[in-house]
Amino acid sequence: MLLRTMIFRYLVLFALIPPVIMALVSYYMIAQAVDQAEMMLASSAPDRTINSLRLMEDYLQQSIRGNLSSAGQSDRMRDSGNLHWRAITVDGETQVITELTEMETSIRSVLLAGPGPIRKVIGTSLIIGYAEEAGTGLVAGGFIFDREYLSGFEAASQSLSESREYKNILPAFIFFAGAALAAVLLAVLLAAYILSRRLSASITNPLERLDLFAGTMARGELPQQLVLAGTEEVVNLSATFNRMANDLEQSRRRLMAVERVAAWQGFARRMAHELKNPLTPISISLYRIQSKLKESGGYDPYAEAFEAITAEVEHLRRLAADYSSLAGLPEPKFVIFDFDQLADEVLRLFDAQLAEFAFKNLSARETGEINGDPDRLREVMVNLLNNAMAFAPPKGRISISCGKEEDSVWFMVANENRDRAAAEVNLRSAKMPYFSTREGGSGLGLAVAEKIILDHGGTLTLRLQGEMTEARFDLPMDRPIDE
Repeated sequence: MLLRTMIFRYLVLFALIPPVIMALVSYYMIAQAVDQAEMMLASSAPDRTINSLRLMEDYLQQSIRGNLSSAGQSDRMRDSGNLHWRAITVDGETQVITELTEMETSIRSVLLAGPGPIRKVIGTSLIIGYAEEAGTGLVAGGFIFDREYLSGFEAASQSLSESREYKNILPAFIFFAGAALAAVLLAVLLAAYILSRRLSASITNPLERLDLFAGTMARGELPQQLVLAGTEEVVNLSATFNRMANDLEQSRRRLMAVERVAAWQGFARRMAHELKNPLTPISISLYRIQSKLKESGGYDPYAEAFEAITAEVEHLRRLAADYSSLAGLPEPKFVIFDFDQLADEVLRLFDAQLAEFAFKNLSARETGEINGDPDRLREVMVNLLNNAMAFAPPKGRISISCGKEEDSVWFMVANENRDRAAAEVNLRSAKMPYFSTREGGSGLGLAVAEKIILDHGGTLTLRLQGEMTEARFDLPMDRPIDE
């Protein structure tokens, strides 16, 4: 399984835990609320209470009607029974019999409605009764209930109304609550998905780029610097990997240079041996022939030929000596010395020559003391300055600079090019032995210089920078000091 997929799954799973718990808790709370409401409504039973009160009122009205119908016309007013009030209307005159004298006016107003059941709320009282025709008038009777009865009836009515309203809105409430919960769950899931993708990408993308970068290096190629954006750890990993890649590339170049120099030295050693062996007998034989011809007086006709042969022998002798010098370079003798002071001494040797150019000393004078062979490094500095003056145009620009980096010191000579195209071609072979474009040059200077720098654990690089050619060597600062 890909790391990206695995991280994504774990992050989504972790993100789903809170909304799932929230959904379960919400469902439990809604279910509890619905159960409690239904239990409360079931216990109060407002519909049954109202029905009971209505039945009681109907029963009372029917009882009153029966009582009024069974009593004689003359006895209806006297036989009040348990009724709270009796009334009779004859020729527009109404007579009321009741102990609640304050209700007489209210009772008279009720009788204006004519015969039939009576139910009328007046003030804080409820008048229940029945009126029927009696000749040309009305006879009526009934009961009077106080505020407590009305409050109970109103409470039961309100409870019934609320119960009906609750039953009407309960399905909608459950639907909208479920929809809201589902929307929240979906939003959290979507946010978890987006966040998980981003978090997994922030971890796996740098790793994928790092894997691609490492694969490129494994094929022997050095890509551009690895730049990883993300957390501080990822940025630090990128910087560490870049340092490792740079160190590996420098080590690779140094190994190639060491192998190249070793091959040249082996070749030079064989060539020096092959040249020296015949040169000695050739020189002795040539000397004897010259002596014999001079004694016999026949030397003059061959003098020019002998001089040419002697010059060529001397040239071969110098060539053999050059081969021997390249093959037998001594190992450096490491001591502690001031690198800036060594650079100043070399510059003083070239004061007169450098005055003929546009020379600048850009040294920062911050390198201090290092561990190395000052005599061998002086040879390298001298060689680089000689090359710069040889290839710079008259009054051309030349500069030197040296400085200190985190774990190394460096020295660089830059010169203006006479012909950039030619300089670019020559630069490819500049460090090869016996390659020279200067008249009288041996072609060994840079090869020897590179050997010295390699013996110090450093690197020598040549490059074109605009109109300038830069020759620079770097030496490590952490080389152990020989005891």
